[in-house]
Amino acid sequence: MSGGGQTLNAGNRSGYSVAIYALLAFGTVHLAFLCFHALYAFSHQILMIEVAASLFVTVGCVAIVARENRQTGKADAVAERQLSHLADFATDLYWETDLKGYVLTCGGRLMSTIAPNMNTVLGHHYLDVINLEEREMEKMLKALQSIQPYSDILSVLKDPTGKKYHISLSATPRLDRAGNVIGYLGVGTNVTHRIEAQGRLRHMAEHDMLTGLANRYAFQNRIEKDIEKSDEDDNVAMLAIDLDNFKEINDSFGHQAGDALLSMVAKRIRKTIRDDDWAARLGGDEFVVVTRNTPNPIDACLMASRLVTALFKPYKIGGTELRCSASVGVACAPLHAGDASTLRKHADLALYNAKGSGRSCYRLFEAPTQANHLFN
Repeated sequence: MSGGGQTLNAGNRSGYSVAIYALLAFGTVHLAFLCFHALYAFSHQILMIEVAASLFVTVGCVAIVARENRQTGKADAVAERQLSHLADFATDLYWETDLKGYVLTCGGRLMSTIAPNMNTVLGHHYLDVINLEEREMEKMLKALQSIQPYSDILSVLKDPTGKKYHISLSATPRLDRAGNVIGYLGVGTNVTHRIEAQGRLRHMAEHDMLTGLANRYAFQNRIEKDIEKSDEDDNVAMLAIDLDNFKEINDSFGHQAGDALLSMVAKRIRKTIRDDDWAARLGGDEFVVVTRNTPNPIDACLMASRLVTALFKPYKIGGTELRCSASVGVACAPLHAGDASTLRKHADLALYNAKGSGRSCYRLFEAPTQANHLFN
């Protein structure tokens, strides 16, 4: 493509040079003719021949320039088509907008997949086509307002089937020959695989591999945020769960049976809690459930009761029916604690109380003053 463009440009320069040299030569001859005419007063016949020659040379030069302009136009059209094909091949998405942000042209390898009907994109405002989260939108608008290039703006686009594509957008102002901004020229790169891989790594880092529940790391991060949002009318309840006879089952039937039991316990916990609640495995047979939007500790106790009942039912593992009950300790924030560490400590104290009360039950944390008042 580069060689063809150079050949066309060389031909254009050659044609224009011929026309310019012809005009210069004819101008020189014409000037000399006028000088001689002033001295010798040529006849009308000679003057008519000179006028005809002038007309012939002028028409010839105009024809040469017109032909070269046509060739230049064809060369530009060829170059534009070649650049368009190159952009289609080399980029996932590309587009041009006018100064108001309306899409003038678009294409790319992925465009036909996301928008088989180009009319859903062409003529529409660019910001109506892409889908940006608030933070990404702020980054883009800041660049647009200052008429600056932007890069790596993450957008989520969908094809007609609903499949999501994560696209990294970059663009730069589009200028006319005078240097005035007339719009934006941008490209998009499909980064779906990268984003999905990052999501998988993040999921692995925040979830227990055996049960799929949140792990200790995720628990510590999430519980602090939940407690910050809690208040007296909207408690966050922590339910500490411990299996009563897991060690005996693990020792008697082996680690594979123990792992299968833990997976089934996690599944029952997920089925028992509400959509707004979440659960974590802290290690071994220690689990925790966090319930939000709990106006009264009694609501948390009702959840604890349902968990005790659900986990008491028999487990069928490898054709063997096993029983493994659970004890639950309940504590609420800000009622019983104002931070995650204290809340977990109080939930564990309530759990130990449940263990000491015969197991397979739940207990709500009671402050020492409350316990003394009950004994008195």
